[in-house]
Amino acid sequence: MYFIINHSSRGILTIQKEIDRDELCRLRRCRCDTWCDLELEILINSEQFNIELITIRILDRNDHRPTFTNNQLNLTIVEHAQIGAMIKLDAAIDQDQGNNSIIGYSIASSTSLPFSLRYDLLRGDLSLVVEQILDREITSSYQFDIIARDGGNQTGTLHVSIAITDINDCAPKFDQPIYILSNISETLPIGSVVSRVHAKDDDDGINGEINYYLINQDHCFEIDQVTGDIRVKCQLDYETKSTHRLEIEARDRGEGYKTDFCIVLVHIFDENDNSPIIDIYPPSKIDNTSNSIEIGLSESISLHSLVLSLTIVDRDSGDNGRVTWKLLQSPATIPFDLIRLSGNTGEIRTKELLDRERIEVYNLTLEATDHGRSVSKSTLLNINIRILDENDNAPQFRQTNITATINEHVKSTNSNGYDIYHLHAIDYDHGINGEIRYSIQNNDENLFRIDPKTGIIRAMVEFDRKKQETYVIQVEARDQGKPSLSTQGTIIFTVISRNEYSPVCNVEQNISWSVRENSETGTVIGTISCRDDDKDELNGQISVYPHWLSQEKNDKQYQYDIPFTVTTQKSNTSQSTTYIIISTNGTIDREKLSSYPLFLTVSDNGNPRQSINISITIEILDENDHCPQLHIESSFIIINRDLTPKDFLIHLIATDNDQDSNGNVTFELSPVTSPEYIHLLPNGTLIVQTDSDLILDNSLTVLHVQIRDQGEPTPCLIVETLRLFIGSNATDWITVVKNNNYDDTSLRLATEEFQQDKRMAHAYSVSPSLPLSSPLFQYPSSIASLATRKQMFGVFIGLSVLMFIVILTMVLCFIDCTQKKSKKNRAMSMLRSNGFNSHDSTSSTNGKYSLTPLPCEINNIYENSSTAHRYKSFKGMTNIKPVVILSSSAYSRSSSSIDSTTRANTEHNRARINTYTYTALSTSDDFMPIDFDDRLSSTYDENGIELRMTTV
Repeated sequence: MYFIINHSSRGILTIQKEIDRDELCRLRRCRCDTWCDLELEILINSEQFNIELITIRILDRNDHRPTFTNNQLNLTIVEHAQIGAMIKLDAAIDQDQGNNSIIGYSIASSTSLPFSLRYDLLRGDLSLVVEQILDREITSSYQFDIIARDGGNQTGTLHVSIAITDINDCAPKFDQPIYILSNISETLPIGSVVSRVHAKDDDDGINGEINYYLINQDHCFEIDQVTGDIRVKCQLDYETKSTHRLEIEARDRGEGYKTDFCIVLVHIFDENDNSPIIDIYPPSKIDNTSNSIEIGLSESISLHSLVLSLTIVDRDSGDNGRVTWKLLQSPATIPFDLIRLSGNTGEIRTKELLDRERIEVYNLTLEATDHGRSVSKSTLLNINIRILDENDNAPQFRQTNITATINEHVKSTNSNGYDIYHLHAIDYDHGINGEIRYSIQNNDENLFRIDPKTGIIRAMVEFDRKKQETYVIQVEARDQGKPSLSTQGTIIFTVISRNEYSPVCNVEQNISWSVRENSETGTVIGTISCRDDDKDELNGQISVYPHWLSQEKNDKQYQYDIPFTVTTQKSNTSQSTTYIIISTNGTIDREKLSSYPLFLTVSDNGNPRQSINISITIEILDENDHCPQLHIESSFIIINRDLTPKDFLIHLIATDNDQDSNGNVTFELSPVTSPEYIHLLPNGTLIVQTDSDLILDNSLTVLHVQIRDQGEPTPCLIVETLRLFIGSNATDWITVVKNNNYDDTSLRLATEEFQQDKRMAHAYSVSPSLPLSSPLFQYPSSIASLATRKQMFGVFIGLSVLMFIVILTMVLCFIDCTQKKSKKNRAMSMLRSNGFNSHDSTSSTNGKYSLTPLPCEINNIYENSSTAHRYKSFKGMTNIKPVVILSSSAYSRSSSSIDSTTRANTEHNRARINTYTYTALSTSDDFMPIDFDDRLSSTYDENGIELRMTTV
């Protein structure tokens, strides 16, 4: 299979398939412990047939590298393992043979290791040897690589991770042998933690877990075994005992536990129980709630002026009564100095000039602290210094020399002229000192007029630049302070050509555009081309002012959420043409906002300006970016099939926030899990055929409801799971609800509704399409109302229901008697019309029977006392259908667990349909009695058969 030989006289032997020596060895095609030889028999067809034997020796090539079975090895070695201990490892595999196979192993690590490798070349065993003592507290793990190398210098790598496990070889050690607790107040409440001792154990796990124990019996302290917290368990008293000495043991939880000890000295001292008191001069009313005072200072006050004087006292003695005080604010941040006059008196003075325009209010906090030996007490006084304004700032123009333009030949339409410029100055003073009045100083010809309060300058005449091209006016801004300050400026008006043309755009004033939601940023919605035919640069320069109109009032966030931008671009072909481009610059969501009204003002820069307004409505087109959502209170639905004998209906509601077909929702049951007796209409109506024979009592059915929209190009499909529990009157509904982990509301519903003769089937789902008064979907509201009626009107309701049942029963009995008489008359007439003789039921001894309604009892066979009268002859009746008249009174005697109200309603409904016609499809031999004589007879009294029809 590996060679081919030609049939010519030359006899050339050729390799026809790649030869893998390692594969031949594995398949035992040759011996590989010495040489791999293949023997060939060559048939030579010369004058006589000869067979020659040729041996071909396959030489090995290093075509495989060493490999480990797993390239990652995790080992665990206990610390203090014996030196020389060996851990056997799986050796690497190399398919090559001889020198090309594995010749050795080595360890590669960036740090020194307490391990070495031992490799038996003949047996192929590889072991890891412990060379040094392992201490987990020094090094808890090692990572290194084992490298296998063959004769051709090819390698394979095994990553080794060794974790050192702990033994209990270290004892706990306290942080310090003696703890001294000095400032322990005698008023500490019971349970307070005074200190915490801590010991450390270098072991790991349970060997390093420490418990603390109080050795000496001290009735005033206890220690937490886990945390080491020392707590007070009695009321400390300095006069009784000023020092407590506690001996504490730390014990680890390892096998053969180890311990350590420490001593805690607790020094008790008297308590500092008075706070410093701050008195100020001049006397000022202190707000006790915030402990603050208000002071007003003029910003023109001189340096080193006195702000207030203060005296600080503490009624305690010794260190508890010695007080230090300071301002909490940094001295570099405030223009005030706190000057100490004596140990308990001082004053606050200014150290810089004040400027209200820079800082109007300074909030200083004076802190007085005593030197109590336990916990020092302090008092804070908030000093609020308000700087009063002085008229020390003159109004300022943004620029003193102002240039502006005026269009010539502009005629004023009223006596007040027209606006040409808005002058504005600022004054940093406050109140009346900052109020500014504007005036024109050189307005002899009354060409201009300025509003003193607003600074709006109006032109009063028509200008002609042929007569005069520039006008210079001197303006003044003056405040209303005492004394008032002012500043002057110059305005140079240049008369330019008349602003004859208004901007013109290529769209109507009211337009509507549309863009699809989720469009990419930068998508151009529309472009408007506007032009201004004025030749003057300012008159022909177009500016655009967009105004986004909110659909809701006071929507401040609306302006920040606009996903569009309005930009302008000059035309390359016409200087008078400007393009207005409206594009997207954010996320567009139709469900968040379906349209965006935009009001554009397109104006030139003439003086006065001319402008036009364009109203644009951007409609957002819908995309199918939302999936249907099922609205259901609970996915667990229970049904009583005895109370819904045919069909049980539930209407499922699902919504989709998309529009049109993207939001149209249809329902479908998964064919894999839906049984034959459950159907789901596309509109969401779930129909359960409770009379199906396929339903097992007390069965739980899991339905997978597929809800999809009709979106394009890809509809969205979700799957919701519903659980239907179908039971009967015999079902323990309380247990059913408990086993399905429903809440207390459902449990009360089962208790109050189902246990009252189970008048209706309930579903734990709420359909928004049904009214809240529907009994099928009243849950918490029906339960609350029922509880209220029981508490407030229990006796009254009970008596009313009882009287109603009695009256209703009497009425139904009267109707029933009337119906029975009328049905009997109709039955007799029908029997006569079908060829039967009607006889009185008392003539049973003569074999004459009337086919009258009988009580409907399941599997009850009527038997007469005389077998001779069991049969009647059916003469000439082959084409007559047997007719059975069933009265509703038959059901009045049937046993049922339904209460009288439900039974009366049921009989009233059934009384409407009181005639059933039964037609035999086939007759078997078992049906006909053996001694039945079907020969025609002139009498019908002695032969015949009576049929008893039973309705379930």
